[in-house]
Amino acid sequence: MPSALLQKIDAANARVSVLLRETRGALAGQGDFGVQQVRALSEPIQQMAPILRQAAELRAENPEIASALDLYKMQLVELQTALDQVRVMLLAKRGQMEAGRVQLDAVAQWAAALRRTQ
Repeated sequence: MPSALLQKIDAANARVSVLLRETRGALAGQGDFGVQQVRALSEPIQQMAPILRQAAELRAENPEIASALDLYKMQLVELQTALDQVRVMLLAKRGQMEAGRVQLDAVAQWAAALRRTQ
């Protein structure tokens, strides 16, 4: 059991590490962040949820998993920070899109008024 548990935690750590790197890349303008990325992030988090609920007990029974659990928790903290930054980025993009829509509406109204005067 401890070996299988450690493998599961290590696999989740590897996946979260990749997804964290991709999230940071999206923040740097090197990729997108959308529904697909959210779904990809939720998968290892959901798989680890039952393990984290029993973390204290599992640490006592299997001390060899402590460093893997610590790494997972550290990555979750980093991921939370990155996701907060993504949220701000997406809100800013939404604001830009709204401003563009308002500008487009104004141009459409201007064009309609111009057609009426001709």
